[in-house]
Amino acid sequence: MNAPTTLIFTTSLVDTEALSTCPNCSSNKLNIWCRAYDRQHKSSQQEFIYSRCKECNLVFLSVRPVETEVYKFYPENYAPYKGTLNQRLQEPNLSNDRQACDRQKYQYVRQILKISLNATKASFKALPFKNYTRKIQEFYQPTEKGAKLLDFGCGSAQFLNEARKQGWNTLGMDFSEQAVEQASRNGHKALQVSPTAWNEIEDASLDFVRMNHVLEHLYHPKQVLTAIGRKMKPGAILHIAVPNPHGISSQVFRSQWWGLECPRHVMLYSPPVLKDFLLQLGFSNFKVFHESITKDFARSLGYFLYDRGRISSNEVEAMMQHKLLAAQLYIPMKIAAICQASDRFHIFAKK
Repeated sequence: MNAPTTLIFTTSLVDTEALSTCPNCSSNKLNIWCRAYDRQHKSSQQEFIYSRCKECNLVFLSVRPVETEVYKFYPENYAPYKGTLNQRLQEPNLSNDRQACDRQKYQYVRQILKISLNATKASFKALPFKNYTRKIQEFYQPTEKGAKLLDFGCGSAQFLNEARKQGWNTLGMDFSEQAVEQASRNGHKALQVSPTAWNEIEDASLDFVRMNHVLEHLYHPKQVLTAIGRKMKPGAILHIAVPNPHGISSQVFRSQWWGLECPRHVMLYSPPVLKDFLLQLGFSNFKVFHESITKDFARSLGYFLYDRGRISSNEVEAMMQHKLLAAQLYIPMKIAAICQASDRFHIFAKK
């Protein structure tokens, strides 16, 4: 596979590069998917472009920061480094006037979802919902004493601490020095990602590798997964979780999709694209689980409302805590998961 053709140019903010071919299959048959900027951290208004490859269907950042500049879009308070991804947010502090119109604010959302809710109410119990959380947890049981688990892109030590309680011999790797120091302080072996760091891990020594919302950040995913595969035992398990560019929120909101996280997410993989990619790298025995959540749609809706002056920017993320909205989204998001159009998915594969 040839390297993608790039054209580097300089902006007043960060240096960017334009990819004229797909970084996955090298095809030059591309369509612009959306234009976006860093909504989440508001680092700048600099515009970037996502394209979709018409050959392999990869969605990727085709006008993106050069790799040496992308660190500027990862602030010190970046949530994965702080272990705050799953912490609850406080409800927004609304004035009396805002509280009075809060129900009106979501009136059109209720109207949009009303048909779906009514249509599914009677048959709700018959739908083939699956407890994906329980299925995922089954993969995380150590098969033997001292089994070694690598959390690649570990962020905080939060997950590593829990894995150790379950009996895993834990190892964390991250690009962030801050994250590596935190993992080390918590008693885990920790390595900062570099070409030489892989020498610290024996070949065919890993029983399990976790990449939780990491792959979409990588400029060189093939190199990273090849290195990881070399360190895995035959039969070891790889777990990857990523946002779904074919999910319901991405299709409805596109540039306002929360999971886009421009420009930190440089490649967005649908389940078929990711399975094909892993197959080429020697992985097999795939199991895919679609995650049923309401918060990504809710926060995407927050961006939509913010763009129309309906809410303030600091209310966007808190949208996921509105109970009425979450209740109305619950069934549609379950259906989306059944239809393999969820906002996030998990894939397990064996080496």
